[in-house]
Amino acid sequence: MTRKRGPRVPEGADPRLYVGALSHGLEILWAIANAARPVGIPDVVALTGLDRSMVQRVLYTLRTMAILQQDEQTKRYVLSPRVLDLAHGFQRSDPLRRIAMPFLDDLSRRTEETVNLTELDGGDVVYVARIPSRHVVSVDLAIGTRLPAWCTAPGRAILSALPLDARERLVPPEPLPPRTPRTAKRRSDVLARIERASRLGYALNDQEAFVGDVSVAAPVLDGQGRPAGAINIAVPLPRWSLPRVRAELAPLVMQTARRIGDALGPTQGATQQ
Repeated sequence: MTRKRGPRVPEGADPRLYVGALSHGLEILWAIANAARPVGIPDVVALTGLDRSMVQRVLYTLRTMAILQQDEQTKRYVLSPRVLDLAHGFQRSDPLRRIAMPFLDDLSRRTEETVNLTELDGGDVVYVARIPSRHVVSVDLAIGTRLPAWCTAPGRAILSALPLDARERLVPPEPLPPRTPRTAKRRSDVLARIERASRLGYALNDQEAFVGDVSVAAPVLDGQGRPAGAINIAVPLPRWSLPRVRAELAPLVMQTARRIGDALGPTQGATQQ
């Protein structure tokens, strides 16, 4: 039997203002997006735990608004191209991305390597801009990719610019899920690497997120010293060695991050902690 439940009001939210039906609609959209395949009503019920009647009404509404498409034969749903309007709106309105793009272009031309801009969202980093290398790369990430901050170079770079209590909150408890055989296994090691990044001004990741991928990142700080995001360059082994990344790429990444921070100023939005 499908279990029924009311809207889950986030901690600290005012239940008088919180719109439960809207939260259910967004929850269903996230579920369909993460499924990455056509889904039917039973699939959505299983993915969300929502009441079947609620799911059916929300799916009908989203289809009527052309946010979802439904196959006439299978009756399964997928996201429609209309959802790209939201992504396009973000790209046009995000101040960090808008200001950073010329600097990212310059860094890409100087290094001929893949350059990324990321922002922190909860405990994850989200790739909001990416300029690919002309070389073959070991990992090809799309804009919108979400990765755990604690085991990535841009994530650790951002965390290194946060207060200690914020770092503690955003590094998960053990056991840490291993992404590769080289991923840090102990929480204390992760915190130590974040502290080292704070001292050096950059974070270096040696195949902890992806095998064969080395990444160096520096935080972008606004005029008040708050992290707005991070710049990183990802390169493959063995074309690059760790000493060469430290010597050649780390200074350029830090320089670019400082230039973006100077252009960003104190009035733009900073990373949400």
